[in-house]
Amino acid sequence: MEKVKFENHEFDSIHEATCAALFTKYGWKWEQPQHALGVSGWWPDFLLRGNVSVYVECKGGLKWEEVPSFPELTKYEDAVSGTPAEVLLIPSAPRRLKNPRDFDTSILGFHFDGNIWSYAELGRWSGKVGFCHSGNSWNDRISGQNVKSSSGDGQAPDIESDWRAAESIVRGKRITFFRGFNGADKEMWEPSSNN
Repeated sequence: MEKVKFENHEFDSIHEATCAALFTKYGWKWEQPQHALGVSGWWPDFLLRGNVSVYVECKGGLKWEEVPSFPELTKYEDAVSGTPAEVLLIPSAPRRLKNPRDFDTSILGFHFDGNIWSYAELGRWSGKVGFCHSGNSWNDRISGQNVKSSSGDGQAPDIESDWRAAESIVRGKRITFFRGFNGADKEMWEPSSNN
């Protein structure tokens, strides 16, 4: 399998490299773990180092509606059991959805806070983009700020637009896009020069 490069790092997929570009765009500290975790042997794609350590798994082929029955969730939970670390699963492209409080918001993926899985809800607090667990523990995982009663201090990030921008950094410039007769989207990209 051919590796995808972004800022002198190699990744196994466009999805994984796009996650790295998005984290960089948001100013988050990230690294690629050098070893597997726990007895399950799960090797995460990233470790985000904010106020809380969050291990990240990027599964571009996983559809959002398949996540609740995804068998790997237990492996991720077991890998961080007994530690203060958390897990973020980013399936396919992040999107805007209704959160559990019925507000339309930018959702990065699915977040395990050590207790339950819920959406990883993006916001802009103290001038920086961060994310919180939308069903529990209302602290921004990047800054540590309690955001339960905060509506943020500006426009919440538009995850769909930010994701497309991160993807174009990794893939290069999209030079054509059209819907084929069979309903499938077709794209052509000019190679990236991000390295």
